[in-house]
Amino acid sequence: MRVADIIGAAGREALSRKERGILRTAVTAFVSAVLGGLITAAAIFAGVVGLGEGGGDVTIREVPGGGNIETRFGQGLSVQEIYEESGPGVVSVDVASGELGPGGGSGFVLDEEGHVVTNQHVVDGAGEVSVRFANGVRRPAEVVGEDPSTDIALLKVEAPKSMLHPLALGDSESVEVGDPVVAIGNPLNVGLSVTTGIVSGLDRPIKAPNNYTIDGAIQTDAAISSGNSGGPLLDARGAVIGVNSQVASAGAQGVAQGVGFAVPSDTVKSVVRQLITEGEVEHGYIGVRMFTLGVDEISAYTGLSKEELADRYDLPPNGAIVSEAVRGGPAYRAGIRGGPEKEVRGIPVPMGDVITRVGEKKVVSPDDVIEVVNSRRPGETMRLRVVTPGEEPREVRLVVAPQPDEV
Repeated sequence: MRVADIIGAAGREALSRKERGILRTAVTAFVSAVLGGLITAAAIFAGVVGLGEGGGDVTIREVPGGGNIETRFGQGLSVQEIYEESGPGVVSVDVASGELGPGGGSGFVLDEEGHVVTNQHVVDGAGEVSVRFANGVRRPAEVVGEDPSTDIALLKVEAPKSMLHPLALGDSESVEVGDPVVAIGNPLNVGLSVTTGIVSGLDRPIKAPNNYTIDGAIQTDAAISSGNSGGPLLDARGAVIGVNSQVASAGAQGVAQGVGFAVPSDTVKSVVRQLITEGEVEHGYIGVRMFTLGVDEISAYTGLSKEELADRYDLPPNGAIVSEAVRGGPAYRAGIRGGPEKEVRGIPVPMGDVITRVGEKKVVSPDDVIEVVNSRRPGETMRLRVVTPGEEPREVRLVVAPQPDEV
């Protein structure tokens, strides 16, 4: 099964690094997945998110990370308490999209100025947008800005402060697997609903509406259906740790149940700050496609030692392998190139340049390159250590470019 255009900043398997080891025993080609679907070829563009803090004065309610969170069976809030406290801040987003007819999703109030957070795909192409509050009152809404690269959109609604119940954004970086979560939204347009579950996984890459990839998504088994999109994923304190975005589609691989994904709140904070202050979001881009496995991972998967990989294929002991540098992109202009494929124990591995270090960070897999690029803004300089197979390492400097609108 092939998924087209999986070339975002983290267009690789939606699995943790430890979980990749399980897949390697069953896969005989490139390994990659978006929402759990295996594909036979994988390529990624480093540099999809690249979010900054933006400028200006933006007041967003935030709750600092609190380490391990008590569950409702301990000292944490009960599901009912979370629903009663946070439910009034959750809204239904209704859209009219011309020939497409009515549609919509969910959202939540961000501040007392009337800003509402939802998914970009909910309002994409919408002719008219309105917000329906938990009490049933509907108000027209303006789209302040959209960021398809993170699937976040920001709305503005005029409403009395008595109707605006802002939800606090939590610290998604402190979230741990097993933490209890609550999802609130309007699934299938049946009305405001609450479901519960846990954090099932972290740092999942999911496909963005513009075919780039959103890195660092939170996976949950809390039931999420069509219409939940844009609604909050809350922790046991009632803080928003993510924006519910999509559910897994197993396709030919089988049945997917209880596999939903939310854009992490730390990403949301950066995006809404920029949308409020600048009206748009800038993302960094260096224009390389990288093989889905790093050198260390190739060694683990094939059973070949690093010495054997060096002797047979001139590969360095660690790094992310470039399969292609996009012509005219920052990496290409800096002299980075891909290379022809060679069979390594039945796996076609591109023998392009290997990025072994980004700044002071040692590169083990493409994820390490992605992490650094995602932290940079267009115009900033990156310093890489690169090894062309069979040659000595060299230092490369490049300037991060703005991300193209689409892959």
